[in-house]
Amino acid sequence: MKWLFRAKSKLRILIDTKCDLSGYETVSIWARKPDGNVVNFPAVVKDVENGIIFYDVVDENDIDLKGWWIIWPEVIFDDDRTAAGRAVKVFVHEAGSL
Repeated sequence: MKWLFRAKSKLRILIDTKCDLSGYETVSIWARKPDGNVVNFPAVVKDVENGIIFYDVVDENDIDLKGWWIIWPEVIFDDDRTAAGRAVKVFVHEAGSL
């Protein structure tokens, strides 16, 4: 993943769930912020068979804290099955920092 910067809205979070999403009802991308709060973003399915989902950041307050974020996908299927994906840790930088 490239460098991510706090309070920027030109970002697409793209996740390969490694799961066939046929029969999905909702997909979300969850994130634990550096302060411990958990938020979720409504995701869009880009490729059902290959399990690719994404969220386009629309507001500079979506990614509002610098530090380590933990991000993971969650899928709810139309028969009430659920699947959570592997979490990844990403660092969000302050613009202008090294």
